[in-house]
Amino acid sequence: MISTWFSSHVQACLRAFKRMVLAPMATLISTLVIGIAIMLPLGLYSVFSNITSAASRLNTEPNVNVYLQVVAKDDDVRDIEKRLQAIANVADVKFVSRETALTEMKRVASVADLLNGLDNNPLPHAFTLRPRATDTATLEQMRKDIAALPKVDAVVMDFEWAKKLKRFATFAERLVMLLGAVLALAVVFVTGNTIRLQILTQKDEIEVSRLIGATKRFVRRPFLYFGALQGALAGGVAVLAIVALTWWAGKEVQALTISYGSDFQLHYVNPLQIIGIIAIGAFLGWLGAYLSVSMYLRNSRTA
Repeated sequence: MISTWFSSHVQACLRAFKRMVLAPMATLISTLVIGIAIMLPLGLYSVFSNITSAASRLNTEPNVNVYLQVVAKDDDVRDIEKRLQAIANVADVKFVSRETALTEMKRVASVADLLNGLDNNPLPHAFTLRPRATDTATLEQMRKDIAALPKVDAVVMDFEWAKKLKRFATFAERLVMLLGAVLALAVVFVTGNTIRLQILTQKDEIEVSRLIGATKRFVRRPFLYFGALQGALAGGVAVLAIVALTWWAGKEVQALTISYGSDFQLHYVNPLQIIGIIAIGAFLGWLGAYLSVSMYLRNSRTA
């Protein structure tokens, strides 16, 4: 019983493979179309997963920078420092003098010559604060309280842009999932249409088989294997395309990150993801074939 079942599946798989070999151009075109449909969400997911990885390396620790007016005197600095320490949400206060800030900026080669040519120090005194609570409402109230202090020129929360980048990456990932679902339907449609054309070319053979007692499973099985094989091949094409594009873009990204003193590199799809992509392609191809054949059998006069 088991050997008969296994033999029937092997024969159906071989028949599907033979049909693909006998129509190489049609198989190639369909595989490429499905592969492109799979590659688009896969490529976007790869891009945004790398953005998420890069964002996770950024400093998102909550720090608030308070810049004083240039005219602020030493007495003003001491008074403001006491007021900052008295704010309930402030956990730590660090003073950065204008002289220290100028020395740090002079270490940057691109602006060192410019700063050395100035007669006066244009930088203000500043404070770096570490807040206790980081919820939006508390931080916004903290910003208003600090901005209302005398001699305060600007309040900058330098971790906000990194958090926005992370939120964008999360939103983009959900958008990719939505796009992937839409293109998955497209893969099912393309596969189903390909199978429908095959059914039409073998319509007489199918009807004769049904008349002599062939079951729906027997008729459906070769088409299901054809759809699964085509979907798996398309998944492999998508993986190869993404690996090639990642390798090509990775060289440029590496050159760019080195110039900024970073060692960030693009991540390739791992073996488990490759297996998953090929399996998803096979399943979508199988599903498209199943729906197409089932629709034909339901509408067939001999069903």
